[in-house]
Amino acid sequence: MESTIKTMSSAYEDFAAAAASVVREREASGGRRTAATDVALENFRQRWELFRASCDRAEEVMDMARRRITTEYVVDAAASAAERPAEGGLTPAGLPPVSVPQLEQALHAVNSLAADLRRGSGGGALSSPPTSPSGVTPQGDKAD
Repeated sequence: MESTIKTMSSAYEDFAAAAASVVREREASGGRRTAATDVALENFRQRWELFRASCDRAEEVMDMARRRITTEYVVDAAASAAERPAEGGLTPAGLPPVSVPQLEQALHAVNSLAADLRRGSGGGALSSPPTSPSGVTPQGDKAD
């Protein structure tokens, strides 16, 4: 996560410098369009796109962390609830108890469906990659 923040900060600094360059070139040209102002504007556009991409990446990292924390919390809560004896084999809500593996499997199915919906496809939850015991798909190439 720290590298993501550094990348976003660096992209912002480059974006701000490009904006300042546009202002300087406009002032130097007397507000007229010149080759130098066009170059400064193109650099500004590129730096804006890079900054936006770094912000999107930071948002993805935060969403992954939020999902992981939420999943771990639900699994921990289910495990502690499963450890408490239930009267007559039912939970306090009157439902049959659910084991932690069943809950993890259900969470995996929900997460897979949500990922499919974000990608725009309608199905494919059964062909999703396996998850870790916490119910989160491993992200091997992500070092944040």
